[in-house]
Amino acid sequence: MQHWLLDAGRRDWPSASCVAALGPRQCEHLAAVVAELGMTWSVELHDEAPGDATIIILPEDIDDPCELTLFVHGVGPSFHLDELCGDTFRKLGEHRAWSDVLRAVRIRLLGMMPVPPTLH
Repeated sequence: MQHWLLDAGRRDWPSASCVAALGPRQCEHLAAVVAELGMTWSVELHDEAPGDATIIILPEDIDDPCELTLFVHGVGPSFHLDELCGDTFRKLGEHRAWSDVLRAVRIRLLGMMPVPPTLH
């Protein structure tokens, strides 16, 4: 099976025989998204089993009240974004382009940020 690392600038779709692979470069991309938002979250690549890597995004503070953990993993030619919030696991989306994963993670993390108070 051919491995294909999806690039943020690439817009064409992989063929069905391609695999959405995750590695250090994709972990760096996600860490940049987290840093851009000014969040102190950890972005970790877990790739103990060959071809079965997962990137985990979680608060560095284990006592963080949001209790949110995001998971990015490849299944066939697409990337899946899932979350664990407290005891609830849910699938957030399936993306064939890496740029769509970055956008989805950014949107989800923005939704977790506190809203600044309105001054009158």
